[in-house]
Amino acid sequence: MHRILLLFGLCFIQIQSSFGCLPGYDVEREKLKEYLGIEWMRNGLEANADLNCNFAKPSQCMWKNMEPRARLDSTDFFLFEKTDYTEFPPLKVGPGPTNVAQGERLLLTGDKKSEEQHAIFYSSPIPCQKGVGNLTFTYWVYNGARVEVVLLEDNPRGGYKIAYEKPYVNCGMFQLNSEGCHAEISPRETPFRLGIRAFDMANKEGSFVMIDNILYNAELCNVAIDLGQGFHSEPLATSAEGRSISSAADLNCENFGATCRWRGAGMQHWKRSSSVLPKELIYNLTGTQISPRSAYAIYYMEQGTKPPFDYLRSDVIDCQSMTENMLTFRLWKSSNLDVQACAIDATSGADIECQTVSSMASPSPVGVSFHKASRNFMLAIRVIKNLDTNSDSVVIVDSINYSATLCTDALSAFDLGQDFVSTPMLSILLNRNIRRAEDLNCDFSRRGVSCLWGWMTSGEYEDNEIAETKWTVGHGPLNDNKFRSLTGSTVMPDGEFALARLETGGSSLLFSEMVRCVLTAMTVEFDLWLTGSAGLQVCLLEASTPVLFDCQPLQTGHIIVDLPALNRPFRIALRATAEDQGLAIVDNIQVKGNVCPTSARQYSSKSFHPPAADQPDPNVCRLLACDFKQKGHPCLYESAKVPDGDVYRASQYGLSVQLNREKKVAILESSPFHLNTICRLHFNYQLEGDALLFVCNDSGAKELENCFKVDGRQGDDYIELLPSDTKLYMIARLNGTSGSLHLFNAYLSDSANVKC
Repeated sequence: MHRILLLFGLCFIQIQSSFGCLPGYDVEREKLKEYLGIEWMRNGLEANADLNCNFAKPSQCMWKNMEPRARLDSTDFFLFEKTDYTEFPPLKVGPGPTNVAQGERLLLTGDKKSEEQHAIFYSSPIPCQKGVGNLTFTYWVYNGARVEVVLLEDNPRGGYKIAYEKPYVNCGMFQLNSEGCHAEISPRETPFRLGIRAFDMANKEGSFVMIDNILYNAELCNVAIDLGQGFHSEPLATSAEGRSISSAADLNCENFGATCRWRGAGMQHWKRSSSVLPKELIYNLTGTQISPRSAYAIYYMEQGTKPPFDYLRSDVIDCQSMTENMLTFRLWKSSNLDVQACAIDATSGADIECQTVSSMASPSPVGVSFHKASRNFMLAIRVIKNLDTNSDSVVIVDSINYSATLCTDALSAFDLGQDFVSTPMLSILLNRNIRRAEDLNCDFSRRGVSCLWGWMTSGEYEDNEIAETKWTVGHGPLNDNKFRSLTGSTVMPDGEFALARLETGGSSLLFSEMVRCVLTAMTVEFDLWLTGSAGLQVCLLEASTPVLFDCQPLQTGHIIVDLPALNRPFRIALRATAEDQGLAIVDNIQVKGNVCPTSARQYSSKSFHPPAADQPDPNVCRLLACDFKQKGHPCLYESAKVPDGDVYRASQYGLSVQLNREKKVAILESSPFHLNTICRLHFNYQLEGDALLFVCNDSGAKELENCFKVDGRQGDDYIELLPSDTKLYMIARLNGTSGSLHLFNAYLSDSANVKC
């Protein structure tokens, strides 16, 4: 509370005057100068900007004439100055003192008309007043003029109105040299203004009222909130622009800096401050002395602020799953304010769901959940009600955190998107020769069929953990947002990649073919991503003792592992582990170094020649080879009959099948075969319309994602066959309304594309 004593020395008052009456009253001005020794000061009351005041700084508060548009009076007060030592006539001009010092300035209003004239001189607004206030001023009247004190209130239609309440006034009308007029102002809870009203000026000989030395003494309401000496705030300049977030964590905001995704939304802006707030203020707001951490958002509401109030809003959430979510923040607020946390429509701004925020636990974090908001919405923290508009209020927020599952978030450690599939890795360990380190390079294309990496059963090595989980090859488009939320990486695998899926913990190992020895140090490079609790190690496995050794744990990213020189055979092992669930993703393996050749002729470079690729069994070559176009029949291939399917038809143009809505699939299967080595089946084809072609290794009765999908529309292509394969299927499938497949020939070759 403040007890304010305001002395308005009229020698300092300047105010706008819209009436130009006195320039035409030369005779009257001369009489005033002659009998009273006062002289009009031209343009003395014109600078109204000097008088604007809201009592925040009482020493600067002033009064002014009523504006003509208010239609509450008919004339104005004018500024005069005492220019000589002439005393005022004691019986005609009073009750103020007759002796006024030279240089004193005072206000005068009057006229010589028979119609009553009246003038109001009113104060700046007073927000509210506690207890009885006292207004005193010195005044003089002449020829029946009178003066009174009125209270002015804002008129809802604009301007002001005189309140019905009349202050008790004692103006000492019959006392000479009176101390002045005294008015008692009753306590008021609503804003008001004081007015000094001169009236009953209706004498043809002239009548006037003069006033001086206005003094207002009252106990005002504690309107302003003390934010402390040196308090400083700045605009809330964040990165929030209404853009969509990609993760719920994007809405976490600790210091309301440039990375924060929250902003103000109204005309009365939220501010950012890091100033230390007074302990008394914090205690009054929360009953504790726990202050905001570092920088915080603050919304200061001045007395009389009317709704709608500004609110703090987040960037847009495009889509959120209807699972658990939680918005938490710390809050300090004036007790007269009601605060809500809301989910609002990002387009219309309409409320979707709101929760009133309790301050009982403040400043402990308060938590709010939303159960109706799911698409295209924002979060908001806002004031909805001010129960006391007669004083200033404040809201302070810090430590905003949001947790939720967005539609683009991964639902588990394995969720890489609905279009992602993984298939068995086709590469197996066949004790193939490693002639140089680069032979171990692998990008896992074509399901890794050409890679010199594979897996072994746990009986082939010693490992105390479950290690039966096979590595697979990942296909299909990854969901960027899900992948980023799982791995924390913005770098994506390129094409196909190796994948270890650990659903119940344990481990999974991917081995290289046997390396005879390393003459100098070897490096292994690859890209690594991990999800869940998965981890990866690079280990070595000796041929003589099946025990992993020299295991090096790795972090995600581009990995470079240095391996020591070894003079004995070994395998490189990628060991994926997990405590519960997780994925280990590996791509683009590159190996560098000087390895020992596997042949004894390594010491004679001239005599060393790499062996040719093994030739497939000629019987299998004849079994799988067929020129459909030339022979006009399917050779040893058969067209299987399936529900909702069609059969291949042979003609001089090859094998063909037409697909439509009634017949959506056709399967061409080979005779059973037994391979002695890795080989390739080449085929020439043409696709039309909405038809797709899949080539499957022993997978005709399984899902098509386990098969090789032919990406082209026509031409030559091939599929790798392994010694473990015993049958082949060519499946035409419809992916629309209609389409067709034409097969022209097929033949077998070795892995070096030499036709058999």
